[in-house]
Amino acid sequence: MTAEFGSVAEVLLLILVIADIVMMILLMLLLRYLRRLAAGLGTAGAPAAPQPPAPGAEPVPEPEAGVREQAEPAPAPAAPAVDLIEGSPDIQGSIQRLCEKHGLSDFLITTLDGLVVVSRSPGSSEEAARFSDLYQRRKKPDSPGVTFLEIAHRRERMLAVARSNHPLSPGQVREIEEDARKILNWWL
Repeated sequence: MTAEFGSVAEVLLLILVIADIVMMILLMLLLRYLRRLAAGLGTAGAPAAPQPPAPGAEPVPEPEAGVREQAEPAPAPAAPAVDLIEGSPDIQGSIQRLCEKHGLSDFLITTLDGLVVVSRSPGSSEEAARFSDLYQRRKKPDSPGVTFLEIAHRRERMLAVARSNHPLSPGQVREIEEDARKILNWWL
């Protein structure tokens, strides 16, 4: 009887050691993720340094203190007729075409808990986590030119993040949402 108790105790001790090792690995991964997230947030909020004028160019006068210039956003050109599905080899190709159609520099779709569904650029998992966190906390994007779009796909809410060098009108945002839904419905 004591031999059986000893072997059960050894098995339980072995399970405990394995569980501790797994917990330590997960803790190390969490700390690594938090460091990357903190580094990304630290650089994203830093203001850009002013650029010196080009040689021979006239200096642009600084606005007076307390006065902000309200620049009129240039109207974005109408999106060309582009077939997002036909001829695309995969969902990545369709996202590339969506970016070309709407003049986007980047586009990603993520679940609301930050998992990348599809992205134009590789290595977007940290951005997806950061943007979904901001969206969940009802914060505005912390990067210039970023627009959040909520998309429903198969009764699941997803977050699309569009990055553009020009402001997007409400009509453009609706078109991008519709195109993203078409892509998701076709490929997933």
